[in-house]
Amino acid sequence: MDMREIFTKALGIDKPWFITDVNFDVKAKRLDIKIDFPRGTAFCFEQEGVVNEYKAYDTVEKEWRHLNFFEHECYLHARVPRIKTPDNKVHLIMPHWSGLQNGFTLLFEAFILQLSKGMGGVTFLL
Repeated sequence: MDMREIFTKALGIDKPWFITDVNFDVKAKRLDIKIDFPRGTAFCFEQEGVVNEYKAYDTVEKEWRHLNFFEHECYLHARVPRIKTPDNKVHLIMPHWSGLQNGFTLLFEAFILQLSKGMGGVTFLL
């Protein structure tokens, strides 16, 4: 099993997403994981109660801070699709690992919330 397969399973990356590269920089104490999707992939989008599939209109590069990999910072990088609906509006299709706040994964946000609970009710606004 290679590094991409290990991290695919560890991160729960599902089709159409796949890991293209894993870069582990020991000196910088940083792990960067690149994720992509195949060209021509259709993405589901709900508008006015109706779900339709749309192919990517274009893409935007995004980065998310993830939980540490041991003592190394971990970042996920992906080419995120934007779709155009029949009303000519463009919508960003965020992947399942994306948190509610820009730049953090759901797991990282959950970790921060757990830390804040353990600090006697101190809350952080992400």
